[in-house]
Amino acid sequence: MKHTKNWMRAAVAFTVMAGTVAFLTLAPSRQMKKVYGSDHREAPTVDGLPEGDITDLYSFTDPNDSTRVVFIVNVNPFAQAAEGGSYAFSPEMLYQFKIDNTGDAREDQVIQIVFDQPGQGQTASVYGPAVPTTTGARNTLVTSAPTATGKFGTVFGSASAVQAYVGLRDDPFVFDFAQFTRILNGSQDLFRAVGPFRGRPVRADGTSGVDTFAGFNVTSIAVSVPKAMLRGSTSKINVWATVSKLVPTRHGQNTYDQFERMGQQAIATVFVPAAQRDAFNFAIPENDVAAYSSLIPDALTTTDNDGTGNTTAGRAALLQAEGVAALPNGAPLLLGTNFGNTSKDLLRIALLPDVQRLDLDIPYGTLAIGQFGLQNGRPLDYSTIDVPFQLIRQLADVQFPSGVTGGGTATGRAALNCTAFPQCQDRRVLVVLQGTQFIKPDNTIVNYLDGNDYPFLATFPYIPAPHPLPGAAGTIDYPTQQ
Repeated sequence: MKHTKNWMRAAVAFTVMAGTVAFLTLAPSRQMKKVYGSDHREAPTVDGLPEGDITDLYSFTDPNDSTRVVFIVNVNPFAQAAEGGSYAFSPEMLYQFKIDNTGDAREDQVIQIVFDQPGQGQTASVYGPAVPTTTGARNTLVTSAPTATGKFGTVFGSASAVQAYVGLRDDPFVFDFAQFTRILNGSQDLFRAVGPFRGRPVRADGTSGVDTFAGFNVTSIAVSVPKAMLRGSTSKINVWATVSKLVPTRHGQNTYDQFERMGQQAIATVFVPAAQRDAFNFAIPENDVAAYSSLIPDALTTTDNDGTGNTTAGRAALLQAEGVAALPNGAPLLLGTNFGNTSKDLLRIALLPDVQRLDLDIPYGTLAIGQFGLQNGRPLDYSTIDVPFQLIRQLADVQFPSGVTGGGTATGRAALNCTAFPQCQDRRVLVVLQGTQFIKPDNTIVNYLDGNDYPFLATFPYIPAPHPLPGAAGTIDYPTQQ
C-alpha cells in the first residue's frame, strides 16, 4: 500500500503546456519533424461549426529567413482523406491572427483572412498586418486593400512582403488521445502499464502509444510576413488566433462575432470545464487573468507548503524513487532535482493570458521554454505534449492522502485532488505521471522534437501535404490499437 501511495503522490495535473520555468535551448533542426497539438472539438459551438473549429495555432521564425515570421492556424478537425474534396473554409467567417506588441493582451495588429464562396474553388483575401478597425470579440474588416489574394490549395502573395497558403494539409497533431480519454474515464490508469496500473503494453519496436490523429487532414491557413511589420517597442509579441461569424450588416460594414480562439496549446481543453468552454472561446485575452486564474493550480516552490516535504525537490526525489523518472517506466526529469521556484503563481503567470509569447529576436530552433511563457511561440517540430508532461509533473501542486508527500491540509492551497486513493478524483493527475505518451521509441524519448506520419516541408508553408485518397501512394494506415 505504501508503494502505491508513492506512485500517487508522484503525479501532477495534466496541463499540456510547455515548461514554465526552465530556459531550454535546442539546436535548430534542419528538417521539421513533428508537433503535438491541442484543441480538436473542444466546445459545443465549434463542434457544430467545423470550418471554424481551431485545432492548432503555430508561430515561429521562418527557418529559411530569420527576418520573417510564420503563423499557421488549422481548422476542420478529423478531415477524412476519402472525402478530401469536401473540406474548405467558410465565406461566412472571418479568420484572424491577432498580434499584441505592447504587452497588454489587446491586439495592435491583425492579419485577417476571408473567402469569397464555399468549396475548394474559393479565393482567399488576406488583409494586413494592419491596425484593427475594432478590437475585442466583435470585429470588422480593416479598411486597407488586401495584401495577398489567391486560390485554395496554392501559395500566393509576395515572398518579400505577405505570402500565404490556404488549403488541405495533413493534421500535424500527434497525441494518444484515445488512451488519454481512457485514463480520464477510469478504464485505464497510465499510458504504459506499470505495476498495478493499467496501460498499454510495450511493442517490439519499443513504443506503447497510438497516434489517434494519424491519417487525418485539416484545412490550413499559413501566412509569412516580415517581422518589421509586427514589432513594437520590444522584440516580444503575443499571438492568438480567432474565428468569427458574420452577423447582419451594420452601417454598411460587415461585422463578425468571435466564437472560437486559441493561444497556447490545450488551455481550454485541460483547464476550462466543459460547461464554460463556449464562454472561454467568446472571451478575449485581456480578461483572462481576472476570469480564469482560479482554474489553474498552485506551483510547487522550494518552501514546503503543507509540512510533508511537498517542494520541487521533494517531488523530484519522489519521481526518482518510484522509477518514473527513468525509462522504461517514465521519461527523465527535465528540470533536474535542484530546480528552484519561489512563486506559487508561476503556472498562472505562464498560462494566462492565453496567448503565445514569441520573441522575434530568438532564432528558429531555440524553444526558450519558460523564459517568458510556455515556449517561444510554437514551432512545428516541438513536442507540445511530452515536454509539458515532464515539466508539470514536477511543478503542479496535488493533494494526496494523509501521510504522503503533499498529503497535508488543503487550506490555503490550490491543489488538484487525489485524496481518494487509488483512483484520484482528478484523473488528470495520472495523465502526467510518466511524463510521456510513449508514442516514440524509448531511445528517442529524451529528444524534444518528434516525428510526423508525413514529413514537414522544407519550404513555406512547411506543414505537410494532405493525405491522399485511401489506397493511393502515400496512404497511412490507422495505427494498430491495443
